[in-house]
Amino acid sequence: MALAPLLRRRVADVALVMVAGAVDLAFWSGDQKMAGGATLPLWVVPAAAIALCATLLLRHRFPLGVWVVVWLYTTVNLVVPGYFPVAYLLVAVYTAASSVPASTARLIFVASALPLGFFSYRTTQSTPSQARVVDFIAVAATWAIILSIAWGLGRLANLREQHARAERERIAAEAEKALAAQRLRLAHELHDSVTGAVAGMILHAGAARALAGGGDQRVRQALEVIEQAGAQAMTELHSMLGLLRSTDPDGTVPARLADVERLLESARSAGLDVRVDVTGTARPLPPEADLAAYRIVQESLTNVTKHAGRGATVELGIAWDKRVLDLTVRSFGGCAPPAAAAALSTGNGLRGLRERLDALGGELISRPDNDGWYLHATLPAAASIEVS
Repeated sequence: MALAPLLRRRVADVALVMVAGAVDLAFWSGDQKMAGGATLPLWVVPAAAIALCATLLLRHRFPLGVWVVVWLYTTVNLVVPGYFPVAYLLVAVYTAASSVPASTARLIFVASALPLGFFSYRTTQSTPSQARVVDFIAVAATWAIILSIAWGLGRLANLREQHARAERERIAAEAEKALAAQRLRLAHELHDSVTGAVAGMILHAGAARALAGGGDQRVRQALEVIEQAGAQAMTELHSMLGLLRSTDPDGTVPARLADVERLLESARSAGLDVRVDVTGTARPLPPEADLAAYRIVQESLTNVTKHAGRGATVELGIAWDKRVLDLTVRSFGGCAPPAAAAALSTGNGLRGLRERLDALGGELISRPDNDGWYLHATLPAAASIEVS
């Protein structure tokens, strides 16, 4: 759909250049007489016209350069007095005036008036001497009006583009300001609601563990796991709050695949048998992919804890390749968790991971696997220097 306007503009551009070439050839009218009395081969001017048309097609990319080439081409009138290539010049003047700063545009206007003045002089040489001055003034005034129209339309287009650019920048600045305000409100809400609840969980778990004293070792261990998980959640919440309050949207995300060991230790403390197999040589990942890899492992271990419970075995495979990182998580066994723990699952975790990987150009596959679960993720890896 977007190609249609672009194609129409391109066709209109080619048509304009062809019309300019046709007008200049019409002005030439086949006059082959040269200034020294020689005769110009008939094919020279049409061939030069084709070359100038091809040059004009590049004027949007090189407006000033094309104008210089066309301005130099007007000196052909010194060799062929009957040839006045004005249409090329007017087209080049319009494009250059619409693309360059005002000071440069004024120089272009003055410089373009010179060949037009010379053309006016050439045109009136055949008129009687008593009417030559009047005719020269009339012809020069006509060309001055035409040049002013072409140059003025170019400056008008430049002004409209500047206004449009300023409006786009204003809208972008307002959108960025609104986004920053929204992020700040979200940071306030997270701080006022979630962090307070997590802090209370940590304090109560620590107090309960202290009161447990010489009680059941499993109770103390469970409370310790709760306390550690809460501390880890609090650390990530503080990092997220810092990012939300930051004015730099490209700030480095603290959670990385290199920090996955603390997730594994927490899972082992919760009663999971976690086995890790790493192949290939690790290398730096783009920040978004690094965070996604960390979240994949985190979500997988959380799901095993909720759905399989203590005693489950988790096999985590981390395979580094030149271009991709493969993460494989298999789980099996375990005790059935309490119904309340299983009810905490909403499916949003895996859905969010899949959306992350889609945005990165990766892939996520997850499905039941006998009495457990299988997950495989492929992420793009940075093509940077490998590190041990």
